[in-house]
Amino acid sequence: MSHFYSKLAERILNNEEFKKAENTLFREYVNFISEQKSNLDKAVAKKIISTAQIFYYSKQDNLRKEGSILLSMLIEVCAQQYPELIPIANNIFYNSGDFPNIRLLEEKFPEISFRFNIYSETTRNLRLEMNTVDELDFPLTDFQRSLWIELNSGEDVITVAPTSAGKTHIILSYIIDKVTKSDGAFAIIIVPTRALITEVSSKIYGILKNKKLDNDIEICTIPKDSSFKQKTIFVMTQERLHEILQRGDIYFDYLFIDEAHNISDESRGVLLHLTLEKLLEDSAPQIIIGMPSPQYINTFSSVFRGVPFTKEVTAHSPVSKIIMSVNPKGRNLLIERNGTDNSISIPKNFKDKNLSDIVLRLGKGYSNIIYRNQTNSCDSTADEISKKLLNKTNNSALEEAAEYIEHFIHEDYSLANNLRKGVAFHYGPLPTSVRLLVEHLVKEGHIDYIICTSTLAEGINLPAKNLFLLNPFNRRPYQPSERLEDVKISNITGRAGRMLEHFSGNIFLIEPDDWKYKDYFDNEKNDKEEKIPTYFKLINDNKNEILLALSGNFSHEDNDQYKFYTVANKLIKNYSDDNLLETFSSPEITLNQSDIAEIRKYVRTALENIKVSSFILEANPTIGYIQQNRIYEFLNNVSDINDWTLPHPKSDSVYDRLLKICNKLIEYGVFNPSGEYSAKYITTISRKWIQGHSLKEMITAQIAWDTEHSSEKGEDASPRFNVNKSVRNVIKVINNDIRFRFSNAIKCYHLLLTNIATIKDIDVQSVKLHYYLEIGASDERMMALLNLGLSRETAKELHDKLPKNSAIVSISDLAKIMHSVNLDSLHAVIKKEITNLLSHS
Repeated sequence: MSHFYSKLAERILNNEEFKKAENTLFREYVNFISEQKSNLDKAVAKKIISTAQIFYYSKQDNLRKEGSILLSMLIEVCAQQYPELIPIANNIFYNSGDFPNIRLLEEKFPEISFRFNIYSETTRNLRLEMNTVDELDFPLTDFQRSLWIELNSGEDVITVAPTSAGKTHIILSYIIDKVTKSDGAFAIIIVPTRALITEVSSKIYGILKNKKLDNDIEICTIPKDSSFKQKTIFVMTQERLHEILQRGDIYFDYLFIDEAHNISDESRGVLLHLTLEKLLEDSAPQIIIGMPSPQYINTFSSVFRGVPFTKEVTAHSPVSKIIMSVNPKGRNLLIERNGTDNSISIPKNFKDKNLSDIVLRLGKGYSNIIYRNQTNSCDSTADEISKKLLNKTNNSALEEAAEYIEHFIHEDYSLANNLRKGVAFHYGPLPTSVRLLVEHLVKEGHIDYIICTSTLAEGINLPAKNLFLLNPFNRRPYQPSERLEDVKISNITGRAGRMLEHFSGNIFLIEPDDWKYKDYFDNEKNDKEEKIPTYFKLINDNKNEILLALSGNFSHEDNDQYKFYTVANKLIKNYSDDNLLETFSSPEITLNQSDIAEIRKYVRTALENIKVSSFILEANPTIGYIQQNRIYEFLNNVSDINDWTLPHPKSDSVYDRLLKICNKLIEYGVFNPSGEYSAKYITTISRKWIQGHSLKEMITAQIAWDTEHSSEKGEDASPRFNVNKSVRNVIKVINNDIRFRFSNAIKCYHLLLTNIATIKDIDVQSVKLHYYLEIGASDERMMALLNLGLSRETAKELHDKLPKNSAIVSISDLAKIMHSVNLDSLHAVIKKEITNLLSHS
């Protein structure tokens, strides 16, 4: 039957009457969203609803997608005018398993009642029953139901689905169900960024609380030496998981790799690859891999060699995406729907063609995401939109947020005044508390305009009705720009439209003919290459750089040194484990035998020159063995090793000792500060960071540093000019230099020092300072609060206000203290962050 509908659909697509009706609907839809009068003729509405049903029933992805778009536009434009459309839409959604949209229909049109005949009702009830499972409290889409069945079969599963298809919620629910019903089980959920740790752990807390299981399972987000509960779910980046795996006494029953396409990411891919291999040495978990693009579906074939994955793939999402190009033409905006002849001109109602004016013209009354390539562009676009919104919103939540920014970040940080107008920006170098604050305000509907960089593609769940794209590309410092990967564009556009709130999301492409890369939305493009892990790609494409890393000659000042040393170390490990042949026999390797022989020769020479133990080399995958050798030789020859131990963060000597060690790490190429930052500067920020100093204090110091250096260069050195830039700079230093590079270097140093002390039978007291550098605290209670999912600023304020004898280990401990201790002095935003955590948990 679906073949018949497909043939019929193809005929309709080529029919001139349909094209005319489709264009009429589009014109009325644009009029509707731009707050102009819209009135669709009933005859046209009947043609469109009939066509939408045929497209849905064809089962072809492209036709079903078109049917979804037509139906969503029709509902928005004229469902109130023609209520008889609602039962037809309801039936389409039932037959296609789009149960979230059925619920949305009921919420948006509660006054429209209807009944089906007994046969239809029975069929519908059967369909609803099929898509309902005891363990979940909502009906599933067809894709979700199929995924749930495959997961419960115990098979290893790769699932590919668009951002808004609801795959992550199903997988998390499955893992929680299995862990809670077990006698004891460990599950690991790997996420690509620290920001996603908070988001995913909050979802888990929410599911557990709904099931009243919040005291049964431990959620672990940071490495620790102490024991875990019998039932523990770990939510970690690959870096934190790698640290946990060094314990050697942990077995995982379930492995879920979220946003798994990151194994092809140059900055994270090799370490993720290495971490997965390490995990499989001692564990045989059920493997679940989630990704948004079929380009990556075979990426893990060499990582999980021989694993017969079940594959659950869908291109359908309950939220349709309406892609439109927008071009200012004189006094009008020409709006055209991508892949069709649909077009309309509407009055601009503004001069020139500024992005902010276009956003305000088409986004008024809706939630909007505006994508920009750079952080400073986010700042300036937010300022432009705010200035054009003449009136403050008089929203108490926004006023509280603005006051929080001024009090805890800086009084001149532009985000404060932006927030008062319902405008915000969101990007990587944002203080954690500010990021959480902005995300909560967006989800609660207080923010109308949010300007983002590609952090939007990292899985941060900030959907909105409208998404505006202007010339998207990947800007790299001091290097040519690059085309954004298709998977990133897909993830970004997936944020247009919120499930259970919108039937569709609008994606506005601003002047796409002027874009640097014009093929992002090319429907004719079929050459999307299959992706391979970064490990193999770097070996294939960067043989010379790999050889330099193997010989220890790769420039220490090059930011790429870490990824190439990681590849070199992995090659050395594979060789020592007799697995190098397996690596080079992988189908992903395209090098000729001569190149492979050359790499093998360098690997063998490197292995012969290694002086550190294999355990230390493996524990420090991003630091070259040559550099580790140099530190090893230095420590082995010092007169008194106790002069070089790492003190506790609260020690009076921590700055002097850390500075001495930092200089030595820089000298031997183990650590390389970014930009123009000196060892003194890095050590100063590190000390404040681990000792729990306020972020505002560090920002104030950064402003002074930036002002001084800007003045030396003859740049604008006014403090107000520098505030946003300085906030970004200090967060970049903390996240990139201290929490990653310096933390890794200190971990390597600590292992080398304690190894030498053991060999020489010397009793030394050296603290694992890298734990504190990565986390940003040294008080046990503050660290426990961070592990629960609070931002550092909130954890610090709460820790400072609580009585010293109040211990907090679990969410329930936090809940009890919030009810029993007078915390009126806490800022309203801090209370709200804690309340949000408790409500999710």
